[in-house]
Amino acid sequence: MRRISLSCVFLVMFFVVSICQSFVLIHANVASSSDFNIKLGKPEDSVHSDLFLIPASMDVSNNQSNDIELDGMVTKVVDGDTLDIDGIRIRLALVDTPERGQLGYDRAKQFVQSLCLGKNGGLDVDSGQRRGDSHGREVGVVYCDGVNVNDKLMANNMARILVQFCDITEFSSENWTVTQCQENR
Repeated sequence: MRRISLSCVFLVMFFVVSICQSFVLIHANVASSSDFNIKLGKPEDSVHSDLFLIPASMDVSNNQSNDIELDGMVTKVVDGDTLDIDGIRIRLALVDTPERGQLGYDRAKQFVQSLCLGKNGGLDVDSGQRRGDSHGREVGVVYCDGVNVNDKLMANNMARILVQFCDITEFSSENWTVTQCQENR
């Protein structure tokens, strides 16, 4: 009798674990497909946050550079173009968002917070600005959960390109910078 009940317990445990794993896999697939089942260009095909419409690509890996030099948690968003990854201060390359007290400051900061705060951030350091900026910040393109934040700020009209850096940055030929950088030449 004891062998039968012990066998039954193991069988029930196996069944429960199998069902739980299936449930997790199904929900993981639904979450990943619903988060990125999007094509650019149509508002109905965009990821919605409470405040913003965020166009995203179908394949997250296409957005992310292979040159990630810093990978960690986004622990603070200072403003629309400055954030911290694991306590390291990062200045987004080429993009300039409004400063505190200027029109659009809160919107840009909240946008970056919605994309990045508490999420995985990756930094592709700008090889043309390896020594950082005048404030000691690293400079580059930041990817939050695979989404190019520099690009999304430009796509949502929350930033302008700092054209004075087009000649030294490696990112002057990116889709989100090329028009403004070419006009500057």
